[in-house]
Amino acid sequence: MRTKSNKSRWVILSCILLFLISCATPPKELPYTPQQEVRANLGTIGVVSACFQPEVGFQKPMTKGAAAMQEGPGSAFYLLGESGDVGMGGVILIPIAAVALVVGSIYGAVEGIPAKKIKETEDALNGYLATQNFQETMRDRFLSIARERTQFPFVLIEEQGPKALDEEVTYGAFPDKEIDTLLEISLRKCNLQGMKGHINPPLRLFVAAGIRLIRVKDGKVFHSRNFIYEYESDLHKFSEWAANNAQPFKEELDRAFSYLAMQIVRELINIQAPVTSDSSHATKN
Repeated sequence: MRTKSNKSRWVILSCILLFLISCATPPKELPYTPQQEVRANLGTIGVVSACFQPEVGFQKPMTKGAAAMQEGPGSAFYLLGESGDVGMGGVILIPIAAVALVVGSIYGAVEGIPAKKIKETEDALNGYLATQNFQETMRDRFLSIARERTQFPFVLIEEQGPKALDEEVTYGAFPDKEIDTLLEISLRKCNLQGMKGHINPPLRLFVAAGIRLIRVKDGKVFHSRNFIYEYESDLHKFSEWAANNAQPFKEELDRAFSYLAMQIVRELINIQAPVTSDSSHATKN
């Protein structure tokens, strides 16, 4: 009977372990194919970028003072005491809880980051971001990759795109009559984020971009989609992102631009309907 019982325990533990591993593994992005009604002959594509600053945020570590207020490893002693029998367990519970709070405070004070160090890191990252034009960089990276990977005719449109995150610009007629489709690209978010509630967790770069495809002849938006760069990012502690004049942050942001640009290119390839001799246009590079 003991052997059967042990076997049952191992089976249960194995199932729990497999479940936890599956939960910890980020879901892979499934191949995306637009519905048939979205497919269209894009013709000559005018590219316009948004002109607002994307939302930028950093998940900062806890300061030593804030971390000292959190429950550290010592709280485990409290749980062990609490799960004991009433009686002697109840008598011992109070001093163990007190010790747990002290140990937790010490742990938090040690693991927390000095406020000055947090401020220096934040200033270094913001200093780099202040030199960047997110929207133009995203647009130019897309054009570079799109012209290399496709034969679509693209035209850079100088007209300004949306000036706010959720603004829907209605574009008028373009002087260039050959433009059939307008591609609006907007970089929406750029965050450093990690597990919530941790004192100094590893952070990954999260960048979100969106597109709208607009038919020029009637101004109708016939397709829109958002793209995310997150699980492709390296993980670093907050202060590490600003090392060497924010070099890790610069390199990761550069990878994010290339990744998102490639996702947009693939989207256009999927949407482009087969071009027939009747629907072909003169092209323009």
